[in-house]
Amino acid sequence: MENPMVKCSIANCEYWEQGNNCNAEVIMIEVNAHSNKPQPEKLDGLPYDSEHQDSAGGITDTCCQTFEERTH
Repeated sequence: MENPMVKCSIANCEYWEQGNNCNAEVIMIEVNAHSNKPQPEKLDGLPYDSEHQDSAGGITDTCCQTFEERTH
């Protein structure tokens, strides 16, 4: 199965591309309560954690851990 299209409006992210699309190979979405915690694993320099699970109360309780500020 191919990955679904991921839309993103954060234009200063390294993985943002025209049309508000995300071109990251791996996307890690986390609950806000964990947003400042270091991630134990990496794939191609992107942090992700495949060992734990959480529950979110709603959309405002989640954030994208894949964000990397664009430097160019």
